[in-house]
Amino acid sequence: FGSQAHGDGARGGSGHWPMSLIVPVAAWPAPPQHRVSALLATTLDGSEVVSGGEGGEVCLWGSSDETAPPGGPGDAAAAAALTPRVICLGHEAAVVWLGRCMLEGHAAVASLCACGHLNVWDPADGRCLSASPAPLLGGAVATAAAAYPAGGDVLLGGEATALWRVRLATMERHVAAEAEDWCVALSLSLEPPPAPPPSSSSATEAATATVATATSATTATATALSAA
Repeated sequence: FGSQAHGDGARGGSGHWPMSLIVPVAAWPAPPQHRVSALLATTLDGSEVVSGGEGGEVCLWGSSDETAPPGGPGDAAAAAALTPRVICLGHEAAVVWLGRCMLEGHAAVASLCACGHLNVWDPADGRCLSASPAPLLGGAVATAAAAYPAGGDVLLGGEATALWRVRLATMERHVAAEAEDWCVALSLSLEPPPAPPPSSSSATEAATATVATATSATTATATALSAA
């Protein structure tokens, strides 16, 4: 659907309105079915829960305060009730991951679908802030993702032998790690990596020193008993 907006009602010399406004409208012959395939709990601008569906839609949910009067029967259930606020359309396959991220200094929601497309959404009104122009895994099925602590980058994995790091603002990507098998789950930790174990030669030397010390102690004990 398209609509034209104009200020003074006069047409320009070309016979067209000076301004034009295109308004996209989505219509369903029946209420859409939302079969959840991914979930995210947040506190972003009223979107307490974000869900992704098998049809590729992303739904922003908020608390409903009109289900029951305060203090009345069912008030606790009313406080916990969720109401869909916005349905975001932009994926062509099931959503496999949702995560909180940062884009240009503002908190947002990122979504990844099975075909490898990555989108970033405004949690307040559902606007698409950034989207990958092509599948990010080169046609491989995407299965997992994780947001880096700073929130501006996302690590992607799937039915491929590489993990990709993607910059959300530009959707540029590069290989972060090579793997020997496909990826089914990802998690990024703030914990420092554990200290590496001692080398085999160091461990052998330590074991030899321990045996030598024990042998010396046994010899000394036997000598003392003989003297007694």
